[in-house]
Amino acid sequence: MIFEGSEKKVELVVDPKVGSLRKLGRPFWEKVVERAEAQVLSMISSEGCDAYLLSESSLFVWDEYFTMITCGQTTLVNAISQFLETISKDDVLSLIFERKNEYFPRHQHTDFYEDCRRLNNMFSGTAMRFGHADDHHLYLYHMNKAYLPSADDCTVEILMYDLQGQGKEIFSCFNQSSETIREKTKVDQIFPGFHVDDHAFRPCGYSLNAVRGKEYYTIHVTPEENGSYVSFESNINLEHGVQPTLMRVLEVFQPNAFDVIVFRPSGQKEKDYDFEVNGFQKKTTVIQKLSCGYDVSFTYHFRKPKEIQAATLLEDF
Repeated sequence: MIFEGSEKKVELVVDPKVGSLRKLGRPFWEKVVERAEAQVLSMISSEGCDAYLLSESSLFVWDEYFTMITCGQTTLVNAISQFLETISKDDVLSLIFERKNEYFPRHQHTDFYEDCRRLNNMFSGTAMRFGHADDHHLYLYHMNKAYLPSADDCTVEILMYDLQGQGKEIFSCFNQSSETIREKTKVDQIFPGFHVDDHAFRPCGYSLNAVRGKEYYTIHVTPEENGSYVSFESNINLEHGVQPTLMRVLEVFQPNAFDVIVFRPSGQKEKDYDFEVNGFQKKTTVIQKLSCGYDVSFTYHFRKPKEIQAATLLEDF
């Protein structure tokens, strides 16, 4: 079985004059999600955010913006198009669309270039790649519109590959319950005081949403033998840098390689670009100031192999 864990993501901010996006209600967001070829499984709320757990990743809705993350063969641009049937594109203040390099790109319904052409039919935007095309990389499209994010508008994404040790053992086990996964990994306790919603997929796979006020963190695990992948993302305060959060997450999942993507409002003093992780070698560092108001860093880290490996037998062709 082939399942693409690598994700697509959009963050879209609207003018406050349109009213609260949360008040659009669950039926509205279910329709948006369905256009991306996914389904809402459950929902939790805090005083500042609604968190929808999806069949393919997650959706978070605040009063003035939303973040949607989808994996598999989803078509996230369709969800954006559906949203714009209700909210005018003229009321969109900021849009950032991401697409990570995929394990199985030939199984996708679209590629990044096609997505950009469709987005440019709705907006005027700029597209770029972080990293080398033949290695770990991130594609990013942003709307060409001046935007001033708030000083605390920071996001960290930790994307992990090829799980080892406990991470591989726990998440690759068929038909694990979400309760068992939480008990063994403590993923619901990475940060204290969060309200957690999670789901264990059959035969394997796991997703978690957690909210506290306007803060969130989310985890998605695709433990496929031919392409294990985990994503962690949060908007929690980065006052103490990325490293404390990164070390907690790596301890749980024990990957052989990982990428770290950090968004910060432009002009903030950056102290996270040069961090090192014991046992890993940094291969790529990309730093880019976006004209839409953010500075973005992308780093790719890998663990040096300790043994000679045999070839992998391919059966899915």
